[in-house]
Amino acid sequence: MAPFTIFKKKSSVPAENSDSVSIVSARADSRLSTYDKNQSYELSQMPNEHNYSGSISDPYADNVPLTSSNASQSYAYNPWNAQSNQQMPSDLPPPGFVPPSNRIPMNMATMDQQKKRRRIPWFTIAISVIQIIVFVSELIVMHKYTGSIIATKPTLNPMLGPSIYLLINMGARFTPCMHYIAGVTDVTTNSFPCPSSTTVATNICSLSELCGMGGVSEDPDQWWRFITAMFLHAGFIHIVANMLLQVQLGGSVERDIGFLKFAFVYLASGITGFLLGGNYAPDVVASTGASGALFGIIALSLLDLLFNWQLYAHPKRTLLSHVIEILIAFVLGLLPGVDNFAHFGGFVMGILLGFAVLRSPLKLRERTGQPVVNDYYPKPRTWKDRFGNLKIMFSGRHPAWYLWVILRIGMLVLAAVFVIVLIREFHNGGGHCSWCKYLSCLVRSFLLF
Repeated sequence: MAPFTIFKKKSSVPAENSDSVSIVSARADSRLSTYDKNQSYELSQMPNEHNYSGSISDPYADNVPLTSSNASQSYAYNPWNAQSNQQMPSDLPPPGFVPPSNRIPMNMATMDQQKKRRRIPWFTIAISVIQIIVFVSELIVMHKYTGSIIATKPTLNPMLGPSIYLLINMGARFTPCMHYIAGVTDVTTNSFPCPSSTTVATNICSLSELCGMGGVSEDPDQWWRFITAMFLHAGFIHIVANMLLQVQLGGSVERDIGFLKFAFVYLASGITGFLLGGNYAPDVVASTGASGALFGIIALSLLDLLFNWQLYAHPKRTLLSHVIEILIAFVLGLLPGVDNFAHFGGFVMGILLGFAVLRSPLKLRERTGQPVVNDYYPKPRTWKDRFGNLKIMFSGRHPAWYLWVILRIGMLVLAAVFVIVLIREFHNGGGHCSWCKYLSCLVRSFLLF
């Protein structure tokens, strides 16, 4: 318990009350104490009397303020803005303050967490709606061609959806439609299945008719299939699995990192995954789906888990859920219309970009004096606020902070180099891997030739 001081009041008080006493709290530290067991903030003692402008000997004076004189600066303090560094607010923890329990109260909804919960994941909603509309159009076209929305002839589509021939015609990643392949694209007498084929006898279409989308020449160049394939799905099982993961995990990640960062990682991971599959998957295997993009999002979430392990309420449970997601996706990648190379490529791109778009690891923030969470300090709202004074931004930092910035830039460069190498390799005929075919398609009956 804090010590107390007992003293007489001023002579201005009536004489009959001159012997009355007042109990006033003595000196106390006004900074926040540690988190209690219930994981909530508490003030250690009463405010310091030096914060008052009135006389400490008369606690009933009219000029005693209700709050300390610097309380108005509580949320204006920014350790990275030289103009607001005159004084550390007394009612805020210092930058880099970490509770002795080494964890943030996960059951206490901070202001920043409440804003994130209210933030609408517009990109996730938009991309999901587009993919569902495209899938419905696949079923409509399939019913128009064959009278059924699920391919059952000549073989059953295990994903319970349209035939792989129709998916190729609508924009799946299929390398014979995208670059030159000796003995395939240059032989005009080759016969391919038609989009409406239901028997082997109907395999009488040319490659240009199978590819559609304006047709192809002897040197095909339908490069846009790296993008359009993200919006197609091989069947009901495929799209339901992807939509569940995309809405739940994708929406959560988008709320955390924002629209632009999420869209950038999503699209870059999806395209990179199809680029890797176009190089190393068998030429006869077509690929569709947003799985590559979702693997990039899984990589982001997994990286954030490793960066901020202490901040998660149940980190082991979260890690186990990600492992299960990866295993299920790998099994689905063995079925027709899906490509495990797209999963792997998207995951690698997600890891590389995660270093660039995610917050620095918790241990690094503790070491460099950055706030553990963003709730204490205002965030820049404009590009001018964020990059208006680079000199202030990059001056006086901890050496580890500069190393992290260099690592971020290095990962961005590495991601760009990875994509450029895959593009050049694809235009040169693709990579060569004798055993890679076993990672891509388990059901060989769906191969075209």
